[in-house]
Amino acid sequence: MRQTAVAFDAEDLKLEGVLGLPDQGPGPFPGVVLCHPHPLRGGNMNNNLVLSVYHGLVEAGFAALRFNFRGVGNSQGTHTEGELEVRDAEAALRTLGEAEGVDPARLGIAGYSFGTGVILRNLSGYPSARSIVLFSPPVRFLEHAEIDADPRPKLFVCGDRDESVPVEPLKERLESMGGPVEWRIAEGVDHFWWDREAEAVAHAVEFFARTLGRPSAREES
Repeated sequence: MRQTAVAFDAEDLKLEGVLGLPDQGPGPFPGVVLCHPHPLRGGNMNNNLVLSVYHGLVEAGFAALRFNFRGVGNSQGTHTEGELEVRDAEAALRTLGEAEGVDPARLGIAGYSFGTGVILRNLSGYPSARSIVLFSPPVRFLEHAEIDADPRPKLFVCGDRDESVPVEPLKERLESMGGPVEWRIAEGVDHFWWDREAEAVAHAVEFFARTLGRPSAREES
């Protein structure tokens, strides 16, 4: 894995992130941006689930960009409960799409908990993202009407012991949703995914491989 610390602009702020690229081949690689959980509860780009999915994607042949939202770590600015963090995610996608070795036509975005809210409240702001993975998304984040009209493939992943995301209300909402929607329920997993990160990684890698394609698939086509 090749890792590079990156700094990029989101409006008038400078944000920090880490870009990972596979060791094998020059690319271009499909790429995924990762949005971390709530910073006021300790969430950042080094969160256990975010970091595990980041490494898993890169090892599977994807580029991946994890970053800190405004006001987190060395990212400038102040936390805004997701209102302006949507601009941070937009900037991260632009940064990934412009990175050397990344295919800008094959980008995805993934979020965990608070990060899913940032994604879901601004779906039209991420036109370059071809598919979306959402880990442990609180049901209230799925109330935006824009979600039902969005045609992109989406994967929702949640644990059946998640105290923050009751599974049955989540499934009911997903069953009513339009467009290509998939979900995976992990048995015995709570909201934090400790020691079960590998399951989340496997779901993300499999889904993005289907919806974005691996580098080898593009070369053979």
